[in-house]
Amino acid sequence: MSSEGSTHALTVSSEEAGERIDRYLASKLPDCSRAQIQRAAKAGVLTVDGVAVKVSHKVKDGQTVAVQLIRPEDPEGAPIPEQIDLDIVHEDDDIIVINKPAGMVVHPAVGHRTGTIVNALLGRQAISGAEKSLQRPGIVHRLDKGTSGLLVCARNESAHRALAVQLKERTMSRIYVAVAWGHFKTETTEFEGAIGRSVRDRKRMAVTEGGRPAKTTATIRERFGLADLLELSLETGRTHQIRAHLTDAGHPIVSDTDYGGGATHLKGIDPARRLLGRAMLKAIDRPALHARQIRLVHPVTNETLTFSAEPPEDFLHLLAICRE
Repeated sequence: MSSEGSTHALTVSSEEAGERIDRYLASKLPDCSRAQIQRAAKAGVLTVDGVAVKVSHKVKDGQTVAVQLIRPEDPEGAPIPEQIDLDIVHEDDDIIVINKPAGMVVHPAVGHRTGTIVNALLGRQAISGAEKSLQRPGIVHRLDKGTSGLLVCARNESAHRALAVQLKERTMSRIYVAVAWGHFKTETTEFEGAIGRSVRDRKRMAVTEGGRPAKTTATIRERFGLADLLELSLETGRTHQIRAHLTDAGHPIVSDTDYGGGATHLKGIDPARRLLGRAMLKAIDRPALHARQIRLVHPVTNETLTFSAEPPEDFLHLLAICRE
């Protein structure tokens, strides 16, 4: 998502004149949601040539459109501490590395106010008091609800800043494994399509013109009858980056129903092999994606640390089905 609190200024071209300002911004800022634009308008920080406007305003050639993306108000207040068991891979005074189970949400959001990683970290007193007023305390990066694997969180503000710099400068490496439908022609494939919000479905991300630069490298680790086991490394960390890149390449992740990897994918498979495909989908009920390794520099000791976590049972069950 676009950074909360950031301001964007754009100049309208003659081709874009006459378009509603909310649609104009949605096309120019793919990671900016309509809800963010509406919040900006209500707060008076959506302007045209310095004058606040409504989302229905139609832009004109040569005008300067500015929008400040502000943090939404949370009527339910700051996250509450909860006693939730976590699989801790590493913990010290500055960082905590968690092996997140599939199905667990990272931070509170609409519909997921409790039971998240943040609630659990607060319950363990693993986050400094100064950060408890934030909605995403300690969260340096995130994993989707359906993705299992390693997540590093900061225990204090200085560690958070240092880890955020590593993410921005791409010195923190993250390696994933996934089972993707079909077969790649080469052992290693690089994806560099820019990623932004899908025009067809605003809940999804897609490779799209005007999106943010993204790079994923996929290496085949094992070939199966209907799919490949991939090792994926991220040079950037866009929302749904791996899922969007693989789907754009025609190889959606097995059981990733939001990105075409569910039962609908079986329609394109040889009828004689659909039984295997259905068994694969039955083996795992979430995207077959796991964050297996993180390498980072400790924010205080400057030691290079590498953490690993093997895939959980459902992922291993899928691999067993594929190998049969």
